[in-house]
Amino acid sequence: MFNRITKSGKNQDNRQKFVGRVIEIAFVTQAIIIGIKGNLDVNSGKPVLDVIPSMITQAIELIVKTRRTQKSFDEIDRIKKERTAQNPDD
Repeated sequence: MFNRITKSGKNQDNRQKFVGRVIEIAFVTQAIIIGIKGNLDVNSGKPVLDVIPSMITQAIELIVKTRRTQKSFDEIDRIKKERTAQNPDD
C-alpha cells in the first residue's frame, strides 16, 4: 500500500513539473511573439513611438501573469508540504 501512495505522489509531482514546463514554454513563446509583432509593426510603417509603449505594456502584463502563476505554484507547494508534515505516515 505504501508503494501505491509513493507512486501516486511521484506521478503527481511529475505531472506538476510537466505542467510547469508547459507554462514556462508558453510564457517564453508569448515574449517572443511580442517581439516579433513589434518588429512587424515597425517594418509595416507604424511609428516606433507608438509600437514601443504597446510592447512595454504587453511585456508588463506578461511579467504580472508570470509572477501570479509562480505565486500559485509556490502556494500549492507550501500546502503540500504542510500536509506531508501533518501526516508523515501518508
